[in-house]
Amino acid sequence: MGEDIYEVYAIKYATRDAIAHEHFHGSTDPHENYSMPMDYYIWIAKSKKHTIVIDVGFNESVAKKRNRTFLRCPIKSLEQLGIKVEDIPYVIVTHMHYDHIGNLEKFPNSKFVLQETEMAFWTGKYVSRKEYRQLVEVEDVLHLVKENFDGKVNFISGDKEIVPGITVYNAGGHSPGLQFVKVKTNQGNVILTSDVSHYYKNLEEDRPFNVVHDLAKMYDAFDLIRSVSDPSSIIVPGHDPLVMERFQAASPELENIIVKIS
Repeated sequence: MGEDIYEVYAIKYATRDAIAHEHFHGSTDPHENYSMPMDYYIWIAKSKKHTIVIDVGFNESVAKKRNRTFLRCPIKSLEQLGIKVEDIPYVIVTHMHYDHIGNLEKFPNSKFVLQETEMAFWTGKYVSRKEYRQLVEVEDVLHLVKENFDGKVNFISGDKEIVPGITVYNAGGHSPGLQFVKVKTNQGNVILTSDVSHYYKNLEEDRPFNVVHDLAKMYDAFDLIRSVSDPSSIIVPGHDPLVMERFQAASPELENIIVKIS
């Protein structure tokens, strides 16, 4: 494995019950009244030179507050892959919704990589409005603001290679500065869509998720993923329980906890 070739893992740390129509913008189909649970993940890209974490999940107190089933601390689970948080140079923050930035304080030596438009929005004039306010935890946002004062936030404006083999793409749509991540592996590029596509069905059926910041940009984000993919690419949605079924456990003892994507 070269310095710019990575292994990619997904850690499942929480879940919740949901109904299918909840996952599609404007859905009124009576046939979509069936169970379609939502899982919560963080992702790891690991090479000989770098270990990069993509998103950090939420903690147990937030799970109780929001009625999510908390299974394990996702950051504690890094130890099961032999990863020490103090050795992680970068945490890529795909966006600032509560389920993606709730454990940033556990990374004392990392810099946080996010789109400038994302931080600008969540520190701007609209965040007190109900529909936006419910998507974030105030303390998480404040923590990231404080980290910025300490010089620990790397702002991106657009698409950029963060380290050799890992590139972020500015997508928007679901949130103002949502970005997804392309990782170079031996089996092809892994596309970690985060919330561009919560489920395989969102992208495959061209149906945006029901939490919308900009609908047109959600469609553009689907097209952007398609444009940076090829037949060898492995596309991984952000919340689909099928991820745990389609990929093998990182080891037998990590069944239903950590899968190896590539």
